[in-house]
Amino acid sequence: MRAMKARRTLAAALMIAAVAATGAGQSREGDAAVQKVVDAYIGLYRKDTLERWKGLFLPGFTASYTNDDGSVTTRSLDEFYERQQKAFAAGEVSETLQNVRIQRSGRLAHVSADFRFTSRGTTRPGRLMLLLIEQRGELKIAALTFTYQLTHQGR
Repeated sequence: MRAMKARRTLAAALMIAAVAATGAGQSREGDAAVQKVVDAYIGLYRKDTLERWKGLFLPGFTASYTNDDGSVTTRSLDEFYERQQKAFAAGEVSETLQNVRIQRSGRLAHVSADFRFTSRGTTRPGRLMLLLIEQRGELKIAALTFTYQLTHQGR
C-alpha cells in the first residue's frame, strides 16, 4: 500500500515538473478551460453538490497534505471524498481561493493558489496546488497537494 502511494506521489511530482518545464506554451483558451475546472472545484464544494464535485477528479486521484508535526498524509479519491462528506455532516464548510496562478501546456495544467478553508466557524489559510490532465477532451484533477499556513513556524 505504501509503495502504491509513493508511486502516485512520484507521478504527481513528475507532472508538476513537466508542466513547469513546458509552461511557455500557454494560451488564453487553455487558461479558460482550466479556470472553468477551478470555478467548478470551488462552486460545487457544497453539501448538496458534493457528488458532482467528486466528478472533477480522476479515479486514481491522490490528495497529499502536511500535518502539524511535519509529516505528510496521502489519501485516495475515495478516502478524500469520505473526509469531505464527514466535514459537511459536522457543519458548515467552505473554501475560497486567492492569487490563483494557472500554467497550461497542451494536455497538462498546474494551478497554485492561496486558500481560506472555513469549517464550523474556524478559518485556516493555506496554499494548494492542483494538477490537471486532459482525458478525452475534458480536464480532470489528477492530484491535489496543500498545506495550512503554520504561523508558529513562520511558513
